[in-house]
Order: sequence, then C-alpha cells, then structure tokens
Amino acid sequence: VRDRGPGTGEQNLTRIFDPFFRASEARDRASGGYGLGLAIARRAVEAHGGVIAAINAPGGGLLISIRLPLVRDAAGAASA
Repeated sequence: VRDRGPGTGEQNLTRIFDPFFRASEARDRASGGYGLGLAIARRAVEAHGGVIAAINAPGGGLLISIRLPLVRDAAGAASA
C-alpha cells in the first residue's frame, strides 16, 4: 500500500507500528486519529505468520508492505 504524502522520518519507520504513536506532534485525535491503525495491522499480520514493514517510497510517499505465508491444504495444494 502506498500513499502520496510526504512520508516520514527514517527514525519513525519502525515506530509507526507502535500503539498510539504519531510521527508528528502537531497531529492530535481531531486531526490525525488515535495512532492505532498500523498497530492493529501489525498484530493482525503477525497473528497470521506474516511480516509488515514501512519504507519511504522513491519519489515520495510511504510504502507499507505486507507478506503473508502461503497456506497449503493436506494434499499440498496452495490456497488463498
């Protein structure tokens, strides 16, 4: 998932997944949410054996990648 915003400081790329963390102190609940969205996403992804990460995308914006393991049934066939 990529947005077209300004991205975030390199020091924040892992912290943005912490509950209640907001990269900008100027943001508050009225203008910037509660700081829970990416923390919830990380817990959901990790609960399914996956990994979530963030980078500042070349050309601007924040890029969030999610990798989930492929699940195989008893016969060895992959399923989504």
